[in-house]
Amino acid sequence: MNQVPQYFRKKLSARISLWVLLWVTILFVAALIIMFRYSHNAIEKESLAKAEMMLDGKVLDIENRLHRVKVATENMRWNVEQHLDDPDAMAIYAQQVVKNNPDIVGCAVAFEPNYYPEKGELYMTYAFRSYPQSGEIFLSQDPTIIEPNEYKDVPYVAVNWYFIPKQENTTCWIRPHAPSDTINSTIVTCSTPLHDKNGEVVGILASDISLQSLSEEYLRTKPFADSYCAILGVQGTYIVYPDSTYLYHKMVREVVKNEPDKRVPEMVEKMLAGEDGMSSVEMFGKDCYVLYKSLNNKHWSACMVCPEKDIFYANKRYQVYMVIITLVGILIISLFCLFFISRQLTPLNMLAKSAEKITEGDYSVTIPSTSRMDEVGILQNNFGAMKTSLSRNIQQLSQLSETLKERNEELSAIHAHVKEADDVKMNLIHKIADKMIMPIKEIEGVVANLEEHRADLKKEDVSNMSEEMMGHTKVITDLLDQMLDIPKKRKKKIS
Repeated sequence: MNQVPQYFRKKLSARISLWVLLWVTILFVAALIIMFRYSHNAIEKESLAKAEMMLDGKVLDIENRLHRVKVATENMRWNVEQHLDDPDAMAIYAQQVVKNNPDIVGCAVAFEPNYYPEKGELYMTYAFRSYPQSGEIFLSQDPTIIEPNEYKDVPYVAVNWYFIPKQENTTCWIRPHAPSDTINSTIVTCSTPLHDKNGEVVGILASDISLQSLSEEYLRTKPFADSYCAILGVQGTYIVYPDSTYLYHKMVREVVKNEPDKRVPEMVEKMLAGEDGMSSVEMFGKDCYVLYKSLNNKHWSACMVCPEKDIFYANKRYQVYMVIITLVGILIISLFCLFFISRQLTPLNMLAKSAEKITEGDYSVTIPSTSRMDEVGILQNNFGAMKTSLSRNIQQLSQLSETLKERNEELSAIHAHVKEADDVKMNLIHKIADKMIMPIKEIEGVVANLEEHRADLKKEDVSNMSEEMMGHTKVITDLLDQMLDIPKKRKKKIS
């Protein structure tokens, strides 16, 4: 484990590469985080805008079709009300509604009990296509054709498509009816009340539209693979839903009441209240974006459920690609840094080894010049020039040392001669000094004698004594001259 830190401590290129890699990684990670954040928001906005546009388009298309059915039904109501005295004409009007409106698969004209006594207690005429694509129109006075399960037990006057518009005295849409053996399609009914001249409700004109083609087209509206659409009725019934079993037996409030996300029931209530909007919820165990929009004059609500994983699937795939590309890029940058920096620092390694040899005293190393103009090239050339100058100076110092050695030897020899001459000089001086003692004593004796006997001495004696003193003085002077000649002779000898 200690080898790795030691390697980085010894290798400058490894440390530089590590720092470069560290900062590049930080920058890459920061860039990826920023890019992922903004791309997530951008994809979310773009995807939801796309889904909302598709939902708006389909809602507009459905509203146009529903409006056409409603207008056709209300227009025919006027004709029926003008001919209430002719019960046989009701079949013609019902057929005209079905014939002139491709979206309508059945039209019922039903009256209050005993309104036409001659026709029995209950009188209803129903014109229908057995299949939505069929052009053949059939007539029937059997109410079980429309809702066979409900008509087994109750008369049609107690069924929703008749009872609700009569009670509310207005045109309204009734929840889907299950398909029967005769009408092989789920139907939704637009019912409008019929009034007599006194304004009393005497019957109901109901137009059925097939949800098969409407559902197929609407359910194909899928901006994403697992997204789906639904249409809810005013009381929470399913009008269009991918699972057809929901259309007759379930209410949306019952379906979502056990959802753990409490935002789901709140969203459902907003939808049923006719509001438009978008919610991010967890529904059926999945995080979803739900876009909802009211239609049919806010009696229905269309919604589009888009799973979050579908919206960000492509983004997550691109994120994986970006992470892989980033890791590969970091690896390539690492290898490039190691190779490039090591190559760029090769002259420094060579200079370090050369300096080590020079430190050990080996000045024969060769430092080649380089044409590089950067700092490393300048350092290499200057180091080579320094080594050349150092070698030249060392050589000059060696030559000077040899010369000094020779001069030192000569000086040593001269010093020996000087010492020898000094010894000789001192011997001579001692000898001369010894020789000077005797004449000096003689002079002292003569002087003492002269001092002692000067009154008795004769002129000749004084003259003799003077001559004797002069003789001794001359001897001393000669000895002093000899002594003074010694340094001259020594200097001449040294020269």
